[in-house]
Amino acid sequence: MKIILKNICKSYGGKLIIDHVSLELSDRHFTTLLGPSGCGKTTLLRMIAGLERPDEGEIWLGDTCVSAPEKGLFVPPEKRGLAFVFQDFALWPHMTVFENVAFGLRAAGRTDHLEENVEKALFTVKLDHMEKRYPHELSGGQQQRVSFARAIALKPECILFDEPLSALDAILRIEMRGEIRRLVKDLGITAVFVTHDQEEAMSMSDAIAVISSGKIEQHGKPEEIYAKPATNFVAHFVGSSNWIDETHLFRPEKGTMEKTPGTEEFRATVTNIQFLGHTYEVHMDYNGADWLCWSANPLPAGSDVSLYVKGKDIISL
Repeated sequence: MKIILKNICKSYGGKLIIDHVSLELSDRHFTTLLGPSGCGKTTLLRMIAGLERPDEGEIWLGDTCVSAPEKGLFVPPEKRGLAFVFQDFALWPHMTVFENVAFGLRAAGRTDHLEENVEKALFTVKLDHMEKRYPHELSGGQQQRVSFARAIALKPECILFDEPLSALDAILRIEMRGEIRRLVKDLGITAVFVTHDQEEAMSMSDAIAVISSGKIEQHGKPEEIYAKPATNFVAHFVGSSNWIDETHLFRPEKGTMEKTPGTEEFRATVTNIQFLGHTYEVHMDYNGADWLCWSANPLPAGSDVSLYVKGKDIISL
């Protein structure tokens, strides 16, 4: 399912939250809406779902327009063919795993082959042996899988994720990133994922839309967003950056302590060093800017060092 947003606006109490956003999300792609808290990414997701109504603009799901305020058109959430995975899992504590997954199917009146469809969804998320358990008997990761199974049991063309990993611990979050991406790809459906975590966005997405103050700063592949940030905001928000001046920067991994042909030299002062096991993380001061690089050997704080960067690796904004 391709999703198209055309000139979408949304205000609350006279404050503009979504500011004339136009965006096209490709069919069967995993797209992440990435931005800081309060930037409007969840509002945008909820408008795609039909849980919020835009003040202006159009929303298209495939070839169907599902929202156009100027035309008096609004298709309710239950008729959009979408599934929604919430941040807090939204599981019924008094229902078993089986009944939680079956809930969406029953609500939609799709009870034909219900047991078969629920069991298939649970098998897909590797919970087919836990259908009789209750949510409080599951780990956080297992509860998240139940939430996902409930979504895929509906066989939607698209699944919307609203920061679904934020309630999990760090190790489990990393594990679930790969699991969710694998499942979405195996199912061959479109996914729209909201997060403020840039590492999450980078590791899971086919495409990322970076949002700031209700506007799209940049939309593209993760590699493009990282290597060729379109705006100052994207360069600051996505990844670590060593700023040479207000309009020039390079990514920390592009800096080296060895001089090679075609490199530029920058003198900086070591301010702090941390041992990471496989390498040392070195923080440096360059004309008041905090720089970061990695070294195979420890460097004493206060020492002056030379950092070399190839001209092609310096990004200009």
